[in-house]
Amino acid sequence: MCRAVLLLAALIVSGPPTRAQTGEAASGTAPSVTLRRLPGAPTSQACVVPAGPLPTATRAVFILDTSGSMRGIGDGRANIFGRVKAAVNAYVRARNPDRVDLVTFDSGPRFSQSYALPGDRGRWNTDLAALRANGQNTYLYRSVAQALAPLGGDRRYATTVFILTDGIDNDPDPAYTARRALAAFRTPGPLDTLYYVALGTGIPADARAALRENAATQGLTVPVSQVPTLASFGNSLATVTDPGRVGVPFPDGTALTLGAGDAAGQVRLVDGVVRDGAVRLGVTGRLPSGTPVLLCAPPATPGGHPRRVLLRLNVAPAPRLTWLNPGADRTLRAGETVTLRYRLGTDTPPGGLILRLPAGLQGTLLRLPGEREVGVRLENTGLTGGRAVQPVLTLGDGRRLALPGITGGVGIGTVPLPAGEARFRPDPRLLAGLGGLLALGLLGALLRGWRRRRPRPIRRVVQAAPVPTVEGIRYSEDRTLALVGGDGRVTAVPMPLGGPFDLGQVGRVPHLSGLRLEQDREGLRVRRLPPDLEVSQGARLVREEDVVRPGTLLGVAVARPARSPHPPLGTLVGLGLPLRLRAEGVTLHVTGPYGDHALTLNPGITDLGEAFRAPTLDGLKVAPSGPHVLLAALPEEITVRRAADGAELRPGTYLPPDAHLGLPEGD
Repeated sequence: MCRAVLLLAALIVSGPPTRAQTGEAASGTAPSVTLRRLPGAPTSQACVVPAGPLPTATRAVFILDTSGSMRGIGDGRANIFGRVKAAVNAYVRARNPDRVDLVTFDSGPRFSQSYALPGDRGRWNTDLAALRANGQNTYLYRSVAQALAPLGGDRRYATTVFILTDGIDNDPDPAYTARRALAAFRTPGPLDTLYYVALGTGIPADARAALRENAATQGLTVPVSQVPTLASFGNSLATVTDPGRVGVPFPDGTALTLGAGDAAGQVRLVDGVVRDGAVRLGVTGRLPSGTPVLLCAPPATPGGHPRRVLLRLNVAPAPRLTWLNPGADRTLRAGETVTLRYRLGTDTPPGGLILRLPAGLQGTLLRLPGEREVGVRLENTGLTGGRAVQPVLTLGDGRRLALPGITGGVGIGTVPLPAGEARFRPDPRLLAGLGGLLALGLLGALLRGWRRRRPRPIRRVVQAAPVPTVEGIRYSEDRTLALVGGDGRVTAVPMPLGGPFDLGQVGRVPHLSGLRLEQDREGLRVRRLPPDLEVSQGARLVREEDVVRPGTLLGVAVARPARSPHPPLGTLVGLGLPLRLRAEGVTLHVTGPYGDHALTLNPGITDLGEAFRAPTLDGLKVAPSGPHVLLAALPEEITVRRAADGAELRPGTYLPPDAHLGLPEGD
């Protein structure tokens, strides 16, 4: 990296580069160049944690000249386009930004795309490989202005912009100036930087003047046929869980300084020189998860920007985890299971828990929203006898908690018989005969009991555990979502990324049902607000299509008592929508997102409205018919559709194992 940085030419010189400036030598060796800051340009050298909200992701923006001169055509001096594309791709591979914006231009902007990495890496590779330098003219300032305009105001990114061109602006419209082009970058974020890279040419005087006005911008010139190592420039972010080894994007031997911010006195550099690509931090006392500190390196060459890495420290001691059933048998034979129960400490960070298991062990994490008790159900699916493994629980901030180990036991049937002992092998026909007699006896007993009395309907109600009233919604700066209960308890909520979601359903909170949200580039967009639900930000009521910015706490108020989170048993209140009908023999289930009502049917016709005390189902009648449930009557305003294919069912047909129940509008 050091050698590549030395290939950078002098910063902003007047006029086209001379032979001495480009470093061309008869021997053909690479030139030795220096980097200077523009005379009179503002500087920001202090290694201080920036004030205010800090970025949580990185973004690279490439504004790339695709005129024919980049291939040496016309007034071009060298065919460098392939090497420029390689340098751009090398930056993306080395720095791994969360987002990449690519804008190409000649007679104005030609191609503009955004890529979310790593998901869009394949599309990025394809689009970059397909680029060709076959345009005419260099409308530089017009193109830069349009490319920079969308970047303003989004402070969640630490943005690095590269303007890569081998020409000067030749736009006939005098309204487009260098000052106007860079105006969108006049209020950059605390870690944003912009580099105007002139490839084998000088930077015009008006562009030099515009670049001098902003400490976050810098102009570079490089010799003809040379392309800089872009990964040497710009700032970055990192999360630290092990202060004993903090990886940094600086060459070995680089001397670093530390800006500790609010953690001053608790964080220090143990060794301020990079060794093996890392440095060591010393941390004393307890730091809140996500505490920011800043690592700073000198400029890559004299006069340039300092290079900075914003670190978020997640180095606090792991939250307390209390094991509630330490007497559980953790020696499992093949197919055996055990459930280990734990209570999380109050210092557990918000966010979802992840159970990580070694090969040979399968498991499920059991946790109700708002509850501190967690169950881990484990099954031996491949552990051999005597082999010990250790499950791991990963917290929302990335820290890991090692759980008690599980040991494989001796499987059934592997214990050897004493010498000379014969095995008993019963005749299969005898077993079949005994099984048939036992089945007949049980059937006769059931028939005699049925004749004596007809049982009353049996209703079994299974509902989720009561959920505390939610009075707030916290949308954190790291774009995680949590519910704040009336008792102050904060419960993380899993947030789908693929489209709108119902907060009541994903959070299993009935009185929030109907509140639909969606992840958006700018934050969390409110897609639907139920009429009886008030969501506020401070003194302002949130409306549909409003965007909630990261780092916001919303208030929630429910106007209608029917949304009580503690519905009376025996009714459909609190099940939530949508509803499903599930037939299991002669037992019928009405199931919603928050609970399940089960009704065992007696002979004859049963009106579900009466059975469940739910007027909206009045007239929906079913009857047992052998091992099936018959749909006996169906009101016009209610529909029943088969879940498998959406086919609408009519009276006189059997209910399938799973069907969707469509209710009248407003119910």
